[in-house]
Amino acid sequence: MLAFVAGTRLQSDLLRCSLVPRLTAVPCAQGKRLLTTSSRRHVTSLRSFTGYKDSLTATHTALRSRNYAASNNSSMSDINVKVGDTIPQGAFTYIPWSPELEDNAVCGLPVTLNTDEWKGKKVVLVSVPGAFTRLCHSEHLPPFVKKIDEFKAKGVDVVAVVAANDAFVMSGWARFTGLKDKILPLSDPNAKWSSELGLSQDLSAMGWGTRTKRYALVIDDLRVTYVGVETERKVSVSGADAVLAAL
Repeated sequence: MLAFVAGTRLQSDLLRCSLVPRLTAVPCAQGKRLLTTSSRRHVTSLRSFTGYKDSLTATHTALRSRNYAASNNSSMSDINVKVGDTIPQGAFTYIPWSPELEDNAVCGLPVTLNTDEWKGKKVVLVSVPGAFTRLCHSEHLPPFVKKIDEFKAKGVDVVAVVAANDAFVMSGWARFTGLKDKILPLSDPNAKWSSELGLSQDLSAMGWGTRTKRYALVIDDLRVTYVGVETERKVSVSGADAVLAAL
């Protein structure tokens, strides 16, 4: 008895190559289909390609983490802000929330916010390396949005998120995450203000240029009462729970 085994089109996500083995006749003692040597060869090739792809992905991820860690750790000694300090005078740009921004075709106009406007106010300022980036988008910002009422109940007048992205990107991120008028999406161009506090980092190795560090400050009447700067690629001392506990 002969069983005919036809090869199927095998595609590798990495190389996108087609491997179509020839039609092969093999004897089958009990009427079962046998995997031909040719087909086995192609399956083995596909597995090799898949393994190579996974290896490249793991290597790329490890390199990005290493570059981020190296950039972050190399500048930790530059931090020059501590509890009791008065924040430096500076200016951010942002696009104020308005109902018109519900229409994604509307961009809004950036305005300037001077730190002097925080005189007499209690402010929570949380900084992220980049809008829409994985950790910032999925783990860092959402708890602040979810617990905004808890911050207000503790006497916080202003909650703001800051990054080196431009005001339009920050506004887009604010709309996507539903900040509305709850949290101000501030742009710190080139991380200029954060640099004065030693809270910027060079992420050129990742193609990001100069960015703000991942940190959180509590500012009361322009004086710093809490500083939380992350030393690893995670959310801990700059997270919503840590800040709430410090209020």
